[in-house]
Amino acid sequence: MNLNSESTAQANFVWGDVVARTLHELGISMVFFSPGSRSTPLVLAFERHPSIDCASVLDERTAAFLALGYSRRTQKPAVILCTSGSAVTNWFPAIAEASHSSVPLLFLSADRPEELQNCASGQTIDQVNLFGSFVRGFHQIPLPDLDPTAIQSLRSALAQAYLESMDLNPGPVHLNFPFREPFLPLKLPDPVELSPLITMAPSKLDSDRAVDEISRLANQFVKPLIIAGEHAPAAFILDWLSKYPTPVLCDSLSPLREYPLSTKILRYENLLRDSSFAQQAKPDLIIVLGPLPTSKTLRSWIDQSGAERLVIEPRGISVDPLTSTSHSFQLEYSRLSLIELPICGNEWVKLWSSAEKSVEKKLELAFSEQSDFFEGKLVRLLSKDLPDHSYLQVSNSMPIRDLEWFWYAKEKKRKIFGNRGVNGIDGTLGTALGLAHLSDSPAFLLTGELAFLHDSNALLFHAQFMGSLTVFIINNKGGGIFENLPVAGEPEFEKCFATPQECDFSLLCEAHGIEFICPSTWEEISGLIQHPIATGVRVIEMKCDRKKDRETRRRLLSLSPS
Repeated sequence: MNLNSESTAQANFVWGDVVARTLHELGISMVFFSPGSRSTPLVLAFERHPSIDCASVLDERTAAFLALGYSRRTQKPAVILCTSGSAVTNWFPAIAEASHSSVPLLFLSADRPEELQNCASGQTIDQVNLFGSFVRGFHQIPLPDLDPTAIQSLRSALAQAYLESMDLNPGPVHLNFPFREPFLPLKLPDPVELSPLITMAPSKLDSDRAVDEISRLANQFVKPLIIAGEHAPAAFILDWLSKYPTPVLCDSLSPLREYPLSTKILRYENLLRDSSFAQQAKPDLIIVLGPLPTSKTLRSWIDQSGAERLVIEPRGISVDPLTSTSHSFQLEYSRLSLIELPICGNEWVKLWSSAEKSVEKKLELAFSEQSDFFEGKLVRLLSKDLPDHSYLQVSNSMPIRDLEWFWYAKEKKRKIFGNRGVNGIDGTLGTALGLAHLSDSPAFLLTGELAFLHDSNALLFHAQFMGSLTVFIINNKGGGIFENLPVAGEPEFEKCFATPQECDFSLLCEAHGIEFICPSTWEEISGLIQHPIATGVRVIEMKCDRKKDRETRRRLLSLSPS
């Protein structure tokens, strides 16, 4: 190693150390990294930092979803780190989900220097702005330089990236770090003294005008209805509606489902399938807090209602996919209690609450008589038996819909999560593992077998996992959601859409040293929910008949309030 090589190596080492110390100063405490050579200066710096937890994850795709789950629970960004080349592209599904669901994340990729670009150098692709509009910001970091001005510029870029990830519309930020070889110096340099970090304040909204305008518009009507999306905090809604009792339809992931509110409505799928009630319960004003629930029945009814629609979304993005006219307002949810609502008559509130109770009573009876394994009853048992303050990750397709349709309202303040940004089955298991990692509360995952197999690589993280995760696999031999499409009657359906897989989950779990259970009774399932594994991962398989379950759902959703 010549003198020039040694100075390069020392600059690399210092650069990594400054990154780790700065990010910790900003609030970073968790790094998920995948092995590689080019990222050596950053990996060693994070691993050697005494206050940063580091997890080595073989698969970059899994690492990104682990970080997504972890950041969703903690509400602050984790770091994801990998080497150059195709490794970086494996982040894309998680970045797309984080972008659309507003989860703050910092993605740090190592890269070749400029002289090794566009010359067939190994493990080299164009990583500049690789993720386009899916990230809140992209930062091309210069080559390591020991000049104090360069170091301060690096710290400023990191502070800016952190702010971008946590601003009004949180999300992923990509930082690209080129390094020249060698990566390790013969003599470790002393840590550099860091100048004070100058950070910018997050953006703030001028909300007074929005509050006044919403109040003015709202008080022109007498039959208001509120739809609470997954991001609207329960505390602010409860404070608001303590003064204005109003029917509230709760999204499947709405925190409000776990809090006491006499006017909350969970059975809207049943209610709005009843044509008489749907006509009688038409509001003249609908206030939507964030994205709409998944229900097509609800969306169609809103479009056809003719009601004035006000959409409140703090992130400043469009969350209204309907064709009817609406008015959008960028307003922080913490200001909801300042909005003046009309005092609606008792008959309006009673109409909704009485219908809710009527359908709930019929559903409860139907579920008590359901002896065969049915996907919807598993959701029902989870809603009743999950421990207080536990976490539940729900996969897309049928599980999230069964949650929306059949979840029983209890007041246990559990937290429910789902990857509803782009609604894919990517990273289902990895997200749940990240959600549970280093948590003091037990976590659960409800997933179909296809979503589980799609992300089974995440089982490799089991050896490093620290937490409690109970996985319920609904094995119905294929994609149950496609049973509801017209194509279900075609001869190509099983091969091209349902795509049943042959996998012995007991052997898959055995290969990873994971406990596997295949229960035979509902009582056994209830016990497994009430008493989760203390540490580690437990996988529970429940076998169902998807065609039979489709008919059971139709019967249950046809239960009406009359």
